[in-house]
Amino acid sequence: MPGPIFAMTSNAINCIALGEVMRKQSKWTVSLLQRPAAIHLAITDSNADAWEHFVKSVRKGIQSMKIDPSLNVNHDTAMYGLTGAIPDKKMLNDFVFIHQAIMLDLCPEPEEKDKTQ
Repeated sequence: MPGPIFAMTSNAINCIALGEVMRKQSKWTVSLLQRPAAIHLAITDSNADAWEHFVKSVRKGIQSMKIDPSLNVNHDTAMYGLTGAIPDKKMLNDFVFIHQAIMLDLCPEPEEKDKTQ
């Protein structure tokens, strides 16, 4: 059953870096977001009972980042992060449209040429 999504951002902690720290320290995998940099976790039947461990992992990760500021720098980015660097937004828009159309099978079929000509 789908559940809520927990998301967080911060002006003091690099949340993408926090996601990396949590993955290494506590084996939590969170989704990375951009603009603003943030993390989120979909709460599901498989992880709902581990919420206390998740909260402790967030606290432990933040504490580690405060002790070692070098951990407060991300080496990863949100998967869609490169789209922000594409200078031609029309090209990006066209790509997204085509991708969605293909995924939803909405692309019109190519017109068949009359084979008698």
